Amino acid sequence: MELTEFNKYLQKKYKTNKIFFDEYMEEALYSKYGFFNNDKVRSKRSGDFLTSPEVSKYFGKILNQWIQESDLDLNIVEFGSGTGSLIEQINIENKFAVELSSTARVELSKKNIQNVASLEELTFNESDLVFGNEVLDNIPCSVAVFKDNKWYEKVVNLEEEIFSYDFVKARKEIIDWIEINQIKGDENIDIEVQINIDKFLENIIHNLNPKRILFFDYGFEQKDRVERKYRSLLRTYKDHHLSVDPILEPGNVDITYDINFSSVKRKLKTLGYESSLLLQRDFLINNGFNEYFDTLQNKLLLSEGIENLKINSYLSGLKALIDSNGLGGFYCLEAKKI
Repeated sequence: MELTEFNKYLQKKYKTNKIFFDEYMEEALYSKYGFFNNDKVRSKRSGDFLTSPEVSKYFGKILNQWIQESDLDLNIVEFGSGTGSLIEQINIENKFAVELSSTARVELSKKNIQNVASLEELTFNESDLVFGNEVLDNIPCSVAVFKDNKWYEKVVNLEEEIFSYDFVKARKEIIDWIEINQIKGDENIDIEVQINIDKFLENIIHNLNPKRILFFDYGFEQKDRVERKYRSLLRTYKDHHLSVDPILEPGNVDITYDINFSSVKRKLKTLGYESSLLLQRDFLINNGFNEYFDTLQNKLLLSEGIENLKINSYLSGLKALIDSNGLGGFYCLEAKKI
């Protein structure tokens, strides 16, 4: 995508030379110029990143087992389904995928998975479960910076051909979010303000009234933020590697950040849900990981040739799911309606 063309689009739409970072992130990911809105499927080995279901099909199998044992079967909805590598493992007829990318929805339809582009297109208002894997981190965030004992907000300057950052006095809603979440100002730490996640959760609960909510993602609890060595937790990915600053290649990189799960839990509580947080590793081990692993180990001893290689590959994928330094260190947030 030509940066100049994207710049003109932004200036025409917002009628200003400066836009807030969450507005920029929204456009860079989801507009007609956006990263997720072109002919390339992003979440696959030939794409830009892999998530747990692409690493191992057993992620979906274990989730399916948890759903069955939890007796959840009414209107199961996945958000950010991508090509359906996770939801296709869910052995329930009444399941639906919500996926904004038209390219990904083509792949979903090929797998006969019922899918829509937005929550508002669903025709029911009750659900036993809504879930998502690495979907929260792509919901646009604002960026707040504390300096001179005041809160400022990062904006993207559109005045030049090359985008740049500037700072303005933080909007009231930004400061309110910071205060509600009891975040203290620190000049060495940028705050990814996740108001849009709050709105996302409000919308889900208002429209679907789910009994259970389940999200997997990378993130932190607020008390642990100071231990993170980075000033900012915003980053980009391209071709399975960390990439450039978010404003350098809009539309060509995935923009993402770590989720503040303390904030998500607080919001869910105000919406009538009690939440629990555990590592993805622990969720998988608690719900059948060892049984799958042991079965494959036993099969491996009796196999040879191509079959042996295939089983070894499955075992490697399973190990990756619980690696504490990788996917196993992600969080699983489970919420139940009170």
